[in-house]
Amino acid sequence: HKYLPAHPLLRAAMSGQVDVLVVGGGGREHAISVKLRESQKVRHVFCAPGNGGTDAEEGMINVAVGDSDVEGLVKLAKEKSVALVFVGPETPLCLGLADACNAAGIPCFGPSKLAAELEASKAFSKDFFAKHGLPTAAYKTFKDSDYDAALSYVEAEYAAGREVVVKASGIAAGKGVLMPANAEEAKAAVREVMVDKAFGAAGDEVVIEQLLIGEEVSCMAFADGKVASMMLPAQDHKRANDNDEGPNTGGMGAYAPAPCLTPKLRREVEEVLQKTVDAMASEGRPYIGCLYGGFMLTKEGPLLLEYNCRFGDPETQVLLPLLDSDLFEVALGCAEGNLQARVPKVQWKDGAAATVVCAAKGYPGSYPKGMVIFGLEKAAAVEGIKVYHAGTKKSDDTLVTSGGRVLAITGCAPNFREALKRAYEGVQLIRFEPAGGGPSGLHFRTDIGRLAIERPTRIAIVGSTRGSSSQATFDAIKAGTLNARIVVACSNKLDAGILERGLAEGIPAVHVPCKKGTPRAEYDAKLTEVLRDYGVDLVMLVGFMRIVSPEFCSDWANACINVHPSLLPKHAGGMDLEVHRAVLDAGETETGCTVHVVTAEVDGGPIVVQRKVPVVAGDTPESVKAKVQAEEGPSLIEAVRLFHERKAPFCR
Repeated sequence: HKYLPAHPLLRAAMSGQVDVLVVGGGGREHAISVKLRESQKVRHVFCAPGNGGTDAEEGMINVAVGDSDVEGLVKLAKEKSVALVFVGPETPLCLGLADACNAAGIPCFGPSKLAAELEASKAFSKDFFAKHGLPTAAYKTFKDSDYDAALSYVEAEYAAGREVVVKASGIAAGKGVLMPANAEEAKAAVREVMVDKAFGAAGDEVVIEQLLIGEEVSCMAFADGKVASMMLPAQDHKRANDNDEGPNTGGMGAYAPAPCLTPKLRREVEEVLQKTVDAMASEGRPYIGCLYGGFMLTKEGPLLLEYNCRFGDPETQVLLPLLDSDLFEVALGCAEGNLQARVPKVQWKDGAAATVVCAAKGYPGSYPKGMVIFGLEKAAAVEGIKVYHAGTKKSDDTLVTSGGRVLAITGCAPNFREALKRAYEGVQLIRFEPAGGGPSGLHFRTDIGRLAIERPTRIAIVGSTRGSSSQATFDAIKAGTLNARIVVACSNKLDAGILERGLAEGIPAVHVPCKKGTPRAEYDAKLTEVLRDYGVDLVMLVGFMRIVSPEFCSDWANACINVHPSLLPKHAGGMDLEVHRAVLDAGETETGCTVHVVTAEVDGGPIVVQRKVPVVAGDTPESVKAKVQAEEGPSLIEAVRLFHERKAPFCR
């Protein structure tokens, strides 16, 4: 691939394809280059400066031009007659590379210098959020001369019971955010940024904002100046060590799609992203490129932490493998200011991706360079694996480490657990050999994705009555003995007690009305839409006085349970007191309750849990009911636990 016709126009004419230029030399840029090279319309990807990985890829050519050399990059783009410049890192964008490309008539995927101020200045972005009503944390900004005022503000916030985060306003390679544990640490953080200049000129202005509590999620969008097309949500891991300990890094791993962003929350985030693009256009700063919003999912809804003006790293290494649309067409559509003309709807693949960063021991502090990298071919041979290079280079025909974050091993699979398993299989095959030998100089986190794996099971309770047997599940969750969350209560009846129970427990209560004569499948589709909105994993039918449709059973296969007041298969199909009367009429000496998987066969699904109670002389249907009901709550708790632990019959 190094032996090409000399003139770029001749190359294009010969192939019917075009060349593109990717600016940057990290793992993000390797992933971007790979995805662009997949396009049928792209022949060659020039990488400036690229890395050891792009150097080895078919159809990619490294060029020794620095990613901050705006003049040199534009000159290179002209010389190669590229059809598109795709900018990876933020620094060249903040220096005006997109402006320079546009002035030269070269389409560029990346925001102008004015638009990139969203990342270049946290003070600007926070003021922008406030001006345009974008949801964010309370904050205040301080310049160098305001050091004493900043300390006073911190003291006042902690005195009022509010914790804070301290941020350098300028570009600090993703490391300018300090999260103190108390007031003294907060004041020390202010000093570190404003006085000690730990982040250089990036700390000439500081933003002190309220600490937000919740789960953080990375939400990026392709933007063409008018439309924001949101990508899959992702989550990354910033701390260097397991259990989110150690110093902040550029990122030690990531996965997508992030399960924490339910469809309902996604719509709220999409609204914020679109509102941002609209507001930027209204200010004469049309936003073109990747708009990367960091959101905190709080009790008040998704709140903006900050914006970045480029793809995240290592999130790119899990997002782009899942992109089904042609990245070249998407990026060129954005650069031209009309994404939907080229790509009416950006498409994504089913499945999941996870990446684990292989770093040099010592990162993000001092670390060795020049370590020989072993195992790349073996790792690349693992099914579903792609090895993305970051800090690598060729040295005498040997690939060696040249940075702190060296590789990102990405696994793709139909589900998240398998994707993560594949990524770690690849990592185990990699070794960094220090000069002079010795133990491997590789460091990686062993807990990437743990938050997603250990996330509580999200339950919906669905019923037509009081839903009394669900109370035990509520209580177990509050006691911390059940790793689950009841996220919504639904009923077909507006006056159902189960809705009141939900509200009393602080969860949304949704009435899904059913008009007389509505086909079961039609009603159940509406119910499913609500359940999906809340990101439900497991549906718990509790006194639901409807027989669900086969379509509902298919939609919630192996993820919907019902508690029946008998020891199934005995007395299947019966309801309430008639079941207990049948037990007495049959002269049975024991009965109980059964939690079973809901299938199209009424009360015929796999049995999950059964609990028994004795039937004694003098029992009435009412007394039997009371004994059975006392076991329904514990049975449901046990069933939820089995579902969460993926045990039979929930092996999935």
